[in-house]
Amino acid sequence: MSQLNNKEDILKAAQKETYFGKEYEDRVVTNGTLLATGISLLVAIILFLTEYFVKRTWNIGLFAVTATVLSVYLLYEGIKVKSAWKIIAGSIWALGAVVFILWFIGQVIA
Repeated sequence: MSQLNNKEDILKAAQKETYFGKEYEDRVVTNGTLLATGISLLVAIILFLTEYFVKRTWNIGLFAVTATVLSVYLLYEGIKVKSAWKIIAGSIWALGAVVFILWFIGQVIA
């Protein structure tokens, strides 16, 4: 009987480790995605400013793509984990993405 308890204890411990390992992995993936999005935004800003100061033109498409990625990320995670601030931030970024997309389309058409 004690061996059965040991097996059960071992199984419970293994399940617990798997759960916490998965939780850590999810956190790492989330942080990696957020870091990638932030760096993409920084690169877009650098490219935008470089083009603006060298050619005196505005490439709003860079901001449109970056704002879209960030809004989708924040909205998806906010809805999944029911985080109000992420939903609000994602909505603000989505609004910004729409503005940048329309602005970019206006530049291309004009």
